[in-house]
Amino acid sequence: MKVAVTYHEDFGKHGHAVLKNRVIPSFQALKELIEAGKVEVFEPRLTGVQKLVEKIHTPRHLQEVEYSGYYDISLLSVASVVTAAELLAEQKFKRAFAYVGAAGHHASRNGFWGFCYLNDVAAAILRLRDKGWKKFLILDVDPHFGDGTRDIFKYDRDVIHINFDTSTKPRFDTEFNNYDYGLGLCKDQEFLAALDEALQPAYEFEMMIVIFGHDSHMRDYGGFSLSFDAYPPLAHKVKEYAGERPLLWVLSGGSEPEVAKRVIPDIIKVLSED
Repeated sequence: MKVAVTYHEDFGKHGHAVLKNRVIPSFQALKELIEAGKVEVFEPRLTGVQKLVEKIHTPRHLQEVEYSGYYDISLLSVASVVTAAELLAEQKFKRAFAYVGAAGHHASRNGFWGFCYLNDVAAAILRLRDKGWKKFLILDVDPHFGDGTRDIFKYDRDVIHINFDTSTKPRFDTEFNNYDYGLGLCKDQEFLAALDEALQPAYEFEMMIVIFGHDSHMRDYGGFSLSFDAYPPLAHKVKEYAGERPLLWVLSGGSEPEVAKRVIPDIIKVLSED
């Protein structure tokens, strides 16, 4: 099964200083999958993306992102996620992976931090809702809590928001479908066991979105302590849970090129399998 990958060389040239060095090496590591016909690469489409972020974020927020110097690369990153979501919605692919130059899950309506400036997943959901899609499941496995995405969708019952993070207590809001798994400094076994628990309920959704940060690896900067062995099972479990429904992976945190150029191809390889 062919996987759509959205990518732009500017992510590795002009992306956030902490994130950009992983982009080109990990994309180059996809060469074998591309040559085997398992991956098809698309450039992000910017048409209408600025209007989406203007609907999500306040004018003050957007002005502050401009001042940061990362507005253009953040908008291109949003376009990458939106383009990948559209390819899935058009039923051209069942699975997609979106590269970014700046992340999105810490970008709320009126604030940002942690290398995130514009909320890419929120923009993708808004675009698909304009096309008639309604219900989404977001699984955020970046070890830092996705507070920006929660700010935007906290009271939206049609967006199931599951977070894995480094806190130590679970927090479940069944009324509004917000489920947080505090895993502390977890290793592979605890992480995968929590994933099994999180994906046990038969949630209703039309598309599944995974916010993926490889800062969860023990050699990267996040709070989890995962080995390389954790990522293929993660991809298998998520793929099986999504079933026939479209599945979108969105790159989030992580800075280590040696980690990225192994785990990203490992995940995409699993997604390409029938």
